[in-house]
Amino acid sequence: MSLLFVNACMRENSRTERLARMVLQGRMQNAVQDVVELRISDLDMRPLDQELLAAYSASVSQAKYDHPMFAYAKQFAEANSILIAAPFWNFSIPAKLHDYLELVCSQGITFDVDSSGAYVSLCKAKSLVFVCTSGGVIGEATDDHAFGYVRTLARQFWHISQVECVMAQGLDAPGANVEALLEAASRA
Repeated sequence: MSLLFVNACMRENSRTERLARMVLQGRMQNAVQDVVELRISDLDMRPLDQELLAAYSASVSQAKYDHPMFAYAKQFAEANSILIAAPFWNFSIPAKLHDYLELVCSQGITFDVDSSGAYVSLCKAKSLVFVCTSGGVIGEATDDHAFGYVRTLARQFWHISQVECVMAQGLDAPGANVEALLEAASRA
């Protein structure tokens, strides 16, 4: 697999999805042959709860990853590059994307811990692009629980060297030219 497109856009006619497809067709088109799209809203998954955490812990301790919850981590680990598209909701990401990322952060599949306690990446990806849109303008002083969270996972667990955010902001501002803002963000 060349590129894993993690599509966490929940709405029909999503502006975030339009921006992600512009990025795919524009700057990533020549570099990527295969694109595998994973639509988060279609996944039958649940958050890690007591039962799943017990299964997770047992699997990791035995280095046995046949439980279905590990399928997303295995797919993620094999991708050469990753594009995640998610709307900026309440200064964060959609809950279902967070649930997915919890499953992707699977010790023994996407990362491990060496004898000194340091994280070691088990992922092939060298680049990750996070595509996001927001109706308002996000100030620089605002804590970023969207891209900041994804960037931390990418750098700390997966050691992905190229981590980038493509964002279009202010799409709901009075008089905003949404198409022009999306186009400008896709080329930035």
